[in-house]
Amino acid sequence: MIICVCKAVSERQIRAAVKDGACCMRDLARDLGVGTCCGKCVPEAKLALSATLSRSAEASGPNYFPPADAEVAA
Repeated sequence: MIICVCKAVSERQIRAAVKDGACCMRDLARDLGVGTCCGKCVPEAKLALSATLSRSAEASGPNYFPPADAEVAA
């Protein structure tokens, strides 16, 4: 499905960008041009990005380490 009509970016391209390391809308804008013209694609691009990141996190298995910004008990 085409997410960004202005730049002809598909959901498949967003998934590939995430696989290559994109993790935020700024990365998609820089790498694919998503959201840099009219901006109407941004909500759908965010959904596609979020879904892809969730799927890749589930596929990578459990995370045994806390996030970098998590507080550590003293």
